Amino acid sequence: MTEAIVKKLQKSLKLSGFSVRREFCERIATEFLASGINLEENDTFEEIIKKLCTCLEDQCLIDQSIEKEHIERVIEVCLRSGYDQNETVFNVINAFDFPKLYYNLDRKLFFLDSKPSKLLSDANTKAKLFLDRYYTILQRTRRSFQQKSLGQESLKLQTVDYLLTLSYATLDRTLVLGSLIQVSEGKYYLEDATGMVELDLVHAKYHGGFFVENCFVLVNGFYEDKILHVSTVVLPPSEDFANSRPSFPNLNYFGGSSSALLRESVRLKEHLHANENKIMLFFSDVWLDQPVVLQKLQILFEGLQDMPPIAFVFMGNFMSTMHGGNVIDTLKRQLKKLTDLILKFPEIASNSNFVFVPGLSDPCTAHMVPRLALPKYLTDQVKNVLPKAVFATNPCRIQYCTREITVFRADLLSKFLQSTLYKPTKDEIVDCLTKTVISQGHLSPLPLNSLTVHWDFDYCLRLYPLPDLVVIGDKSEAYQGHFKGCRVINPGAFCEGGFQFKAYTPLTNEVDDCDLESVSE
Repeated sequence: MTEAIVKKLQKSLKLSGFSVRREFCERIATEFLASGINLEENDTFEEIIKKLCTCLEDQCLIDQSIEKEHIERVIEVCLRSGYDQNETVFNVINAFDFPKLYYNLDRKLFFLDSKPSKLLSDANTKAKLFLDRYYTILQRTRRSFQQKSLGQESLKLQTVDYLLTLSYATLDRTLVLGSLIQVSEGKYYLEDATGMVELDLVHAKYHGGFFVENCFVLVNGFYEDKILHVSTVVLPPSEDFANSRPSFPNLNYFGGSSSALLRESVRLKEHLHANENKIMLFFSDVWLDQPVVLQKLQILFEGLQDMPPIAFVFMGNFMSTMHGGNVIDTLKRQLKKLTDLILKFPEIASNSNFVFVPGLSDPCTAHMVPRLALPKYLTDQVKNVLPKAVFATNPCRIQYCTREITVFRADLLSKFLQSTLYKPTKDEIVDCLTKTVISQGHLSPLPLNSLTVHWDFDYCLRLYPLPDLVVIGDKSEAYQGHFKGCRVINPGAFCEGGFQFKAYTPLTNEVDDCDLESVSE
């Protein structure tokens, strides 16, 4: 390593706007030279400088000081294709371990929030919950409008206070973004961070989704006598992963032990392609107190013992009834029976993961989300003999290679149908649910009295950026939707729906319908 290379490296980075200490420049030069890269060649040197600057820009440093961890990340990205020593092939991330992010209005980027969340939060947290949802959707909507303006399709986005300063206005090519709120029975308002305005929805036309209280919508019409007479109500524009990613500077927003986002890992992509036929199975309402359930699972295990799946994801409720005060002991016995059944198939027991996601009636916490995992009293006996068993929270996230999966057990469809201002036809229902969840970027864009959310943990229900797959354990008929590169599925109730479940192939991101109704021993 020559002194000239270090000086040239430091000077080039400084000209690009990065003040890097000499010791760090020496470290970079040493690593690159040790990897066989000739920094004395001008073309090679210029290419390396571009890569270094891009990586430093992606980290979007909050302060001006470049520290050791930033340089180490630069070396990882440039020399090791983003490889991180904490990369995992399969990982289940509990809701309370999700990264908590906030949107910086000045920098127009998301950053980690260092303030810990509390289960018993104050009333201000409820207001912040909706503000966080609003600003997340607002920045995405503005970006979409800018792109449409470039395509010569001029649209304007306004706030509520724009209307409040006028006595009359016609919103022709102008839309207002806000949350639907019901102040009194049947009397709706549109609210954003600047104020609220009364809505007249008599002649409103709804397009492409469910429109319930607390969800965010775009409306237009004409404003007169302090009332916005609505002509059109639509969902905010959705955004695929590629367009959302630049708003998250070098953050592993999905969670896990890795400091890097594993969705972009070269090594895990190679592992994914090397296991192209591997599948994951998703079940909902697996009632372990029904003997027929274990019988059907035994048939399934027998058929899969020569090609064990990546994982069996079992969602609750795990009991058909509460069994009174003996529910804990009854469920413990049934879990032991399931464990004994799994152990009869050594290949499956040793190679497959088993993920248990509690339902809202399972014995853990009150009927609120996110929910804690099943208590250790129930699970320790399973973990002792089945090391690959994971008892997760509801919701939880699953990372397999470069695929991101969100799992949520809740009866969403019935709640949407009960609360929506617009009732879609039967053929539209799945499409409406898919688009509503994805456009809201949230697993539960419902009235808080419909599905209670811990205010300070609302971020655990966000779907932004979009994962590859969202699995919703719903008691309704099984469904499957796809929008903006994200697939939304419901396996259907296992016991009540003809022992149906879903098989997911991570490589192709495809889902197949399966059932065991016609299969007998």
